[in-house]
Amino acid sequence: MAEPAVPASAPSPAAQKKAWLRWISLIVKIGLAAGLLFFVLSTRLTESARHDLHQVFFKSPVLLSIALVTFSLQIFIGAQRMRMLLRPHGLSLTYWNSLRLTYLGAFFDSFMVTSVGGDAVKAVYLAREAPPGKKVECVSVLVLDRLLGLLGLLSLMMGLTLLHVSELAADPEIRRVLPFLFGFPVALLAGTLMLLSRRAYNHPIMKWFLRVLPLSHFFDRAYQSMQLYRDRLDLIFAGWLFSVVVHACGVITGWALIKAMGQSPQFGAFMVGWFISAFASSFLPVGGVGTGQEIYNYVFLKIADVQNGWVLATAMQAVVIIAKLPGLVAWLMSRETAKEPESTNVATGVESGR
Repeated sequence: MAEPAVPASAPSPAAQKKAWLRWISLIVKIGLAAGLLFFVLSTRLTESARHDLHQVFFKSPVLLSIALVTFSLQIFIGAQRMRMLLRPHGLSLTYWNSLRLTYLGAFFDSFMVTSVGGDAVKAVYLAREAPPGKKVECVSVLVLDRLLGLLGLLSLMMGLTLLHVSELAADPEIRRVLPFLFGFPVALLAGTLMLLSRRAYNHPIMKWFLRVLPLSHFFDRAYQSMQLYRDRLDLIFAGWLFSVVVHACGVITGWALIKAMGQSPQFGAFMVGWFISAFASSFLPVGGVGTGQEIYNYVFLKIADVQNGWVLATAMQAVVIIAKLPGLVAWLMSRETAKEPESTNVATGVESGR
């Protein structure tokens, strides 16, 4: 006679209490951080800055909603881009799972050193979803995903800079940095093409370099995995196109915020300033905060005649954090899933795999 199935045991009261305490602790920490931020802003901001932020967050609900929606669209599109790039490696994520991982990385982008830190966190959770023997290959897709994102941003930046090059070159300070605005995208494109080049991968110098690197086996597997995309240029083009749309949504977010602040700069110049500032800030701690605010302030004043560019950066960062809060939920869900023990068949004593 077959043994009756043993029902899954419900969480113990102690475990339930521990889970509640973890949530309460998190809410208290967020509340304290928000209170500290409110105190600093309310005591350090100039009257003009207070007025601008008050206009954005309390007097312009339609424009604020547009900013939140268009920024959130970037995350939704980015989730589909990552999902699409993972398919050649045999990982077919559901859109919901891809969105969860994208929100997870986006949330940590705001609190780690540079936005690449969010990718590192996302890589840990993505590795759990990868098929056996494909973890390195699947995680390496995040490098290509990041490169395509930057290429989309830089394509828009270069195109708009070319349209306004005569106006920009009229300022001696801007004229000095124009070669970098064009040189960096070309270098990044060349690096991306090298990832997809069999000749570059098989070159003796590259082979030697891959041998002497620490953890060379993993780097070699990651580089080799990029070769799959050489024959899938349709995916590369689609990924780049997704990236262009993502950053087009980004500039709409910024435009809604600057309009909410009561300013109406020339749209073309504003777009140039936005893409230059967004590119520079993507390599700085917590996006538009700190040094990033100075970049926004300088670039927007010089290029688009926008006053209080640092207030725009602050408003943008606040919108970003609000829009990324679902990433906090995604992280907590991921932690709970990771802590669940693997189920065991009582009759056979064999662990069930994922």
